[in-house]
Amino acid sequence: MLSHAFRAFIALYFADLCTQQTRQNVDARFAAKWQLTKLLFQRGWSKKRIIILFKAINWMMTLPADLEKRYWRNIRLFERERKMEYVSSLEQMFIDKGEKKGIQKGLIQGLEQGLEQGLEQGLEKGREEGAAMLLEEQLTHRFGPLSETTRRKLAKANLQQLAAWSKAAFEAPTLKQVFS
Repeated sequence: MLSHAFRAFIALYFADLCTQQTRQNVDARFAAKWQLTKLLFQRGWSKKRIIILFKAINWMMTLPADLEKRYWRNIRLFERERKMEYVSSLEQMFIDKGEKKGIQKGLIQGLEQGLEQGLEQGLEKGREEGAAMLLEEQLTHRFGPLSETTRRKLAKANLQQLAAWSKAAFEAPTLKQVFS
């Protein structure tokens, strides 16, 4: 008969092996981790031994946040169905707190990226508006008052187009030739 220590060693060895084999496939890792967890609960070991092995497996077989949430939901359902409580309410509180911190961190990173992207877009828009205003002033000075159609054309143009028109404005004899 195998000793408890040897069985625990085999469980950890199997967890390590599964971790290595599922490096590129998180769905397979989830399935393997869930299968190992169910086996731990079904072996009839003491609660202390199960928790120690459970923590080691959980540490070895990390999952992305969405699968981790699913994994913990499965554990809670599994425990309720069998009227077992291996993860105490205190441990669950820490798990939930960690989940909330992860969500907050994700939100903060998302906001930072959004602000950065918004700032960059705002700067680009500001450059375009500034270039359009400058070109409008140059064209007005050189060719006289501009039509509303020409002003709208300048307002809708991108930086590259405005730069090309600015260069053309120096040599073009008429306003029409600036835009052709």
